[in-house]
Amino acid sequence: MKVDILGTIYKIKRKNLKSAGVDGWCDNTSKTIVIRKDNYNNVGNFEYLMKKQLRHEIIHAFLSESGLQSNFEHLQQFGHEETMVDWIAIQFPKIYEVYKKVGAID
Repeated sequence: MKVDILGTIYKIKRKNLKSAGVDGWCDNTSKTIVIRKDNYNNVGNFEYLMKKQLRHEIIHAFLSESGLQSNFEHLQQFGHEETMVDWIAIQFPKIYEVYKKVGAID
């Protein structure tokens, strides 16, 4: 699958990661988002977790394509502040529903 992130095409790939500590990543150098395909950790609602993870990685892509790929406190490790990225990824569906309800989105 491919997605347009602020005019830049990113590939989204699902892979068997077979590692307990990683559910996905965004590589702004290759314009690729990778999401776990295997339920290696036997998560109860795996599909829900992977949708959240995909949103999380897409937020990383938006930040990178906005010129913010290396402007945060975790620059050496991630390049973005993970708490903020997670908050946006988790809350966005709720924010979107509110925007729709009040007519604040086309």
